[in-house]
Amino acid sequence: MRSTVYGGIRGPVLAVVIFLGGPTSPTTAHAASGPFDRQQAEAGHVIYNDHCAECHGPELAGALGASLVDAAFKAKWSGRPVSDLRDWIFSNMPPNAPGTLPDAQLDPIVAWILMKNGVAPGATPLSRANAGDVFPKE
Repeated sequence: MRSTVYGGIRGPVLAVVIFLGGPTSPTTAHAASGPFDRQQAEAGHVIYNDHCAECHGPELAGALGASLVDAAFKAKWSGRPVSDLRDWIFSNMPPNAPGTLPDAQLDPIVAWILMKNGVAPGATPLSRANAGDVFPKE
């Protein structure tokens, strides 16, 4: 029996890896980088803790407010432009003062939410101008 080698991996092993959704799977959201950088997301963590964690929980898993990291959240937002999420948060949060979050707080919060959903940081900070990038699907 002849076996072909691909990058040091024999054909049957590679087929199993692809079938099981291994590293070569095109649906892995973690490989895509977001329209934000790590520093912005880390700043967003602090802002989130000050303004959002009371309702959404410190791990974004929900409390009084909805989870920002569960399957329902990902189903709603993945595959859509980040600007849709950004605009929704601006228009609806905080519940007692919607439309009041300045970009200096809003963009880092959105960056933190994206990073907590497995989106890798990119090279530039999130802004209204580059928020058209798509929230990766899992």
